[in-house]
Amino acid sequence: MEKPILYYWAPCSTCSVAVNIADELGIELDKRDVEQEAPYQELLALGGDANKIPYLYVGGELIEGQEAVLAKLEAMK
Repeated sequence: MEKPILYYWAPCSTCSVAVNIADELGIELDKRDVEQEAPYQELLALGGDANKIPYLYVGGELIEGQEAVLAKLEAMK
């Protein structure tokens, strides 16, 4: 299985919660900072909005918002 992609912004405290939970659960993430142009464009192409981060992209599904991202990470453990 490919690593889930986390679209986030490094200084975002909400995003850091998702990163920390993934670490605690032993889930390796492909972290992509939307402050960089390429990840930002990827997120837009998937239908995301950088103002509503974090997003998790896994299994062809784009999951929006901290609660939904955390629930998905918990389900993946």
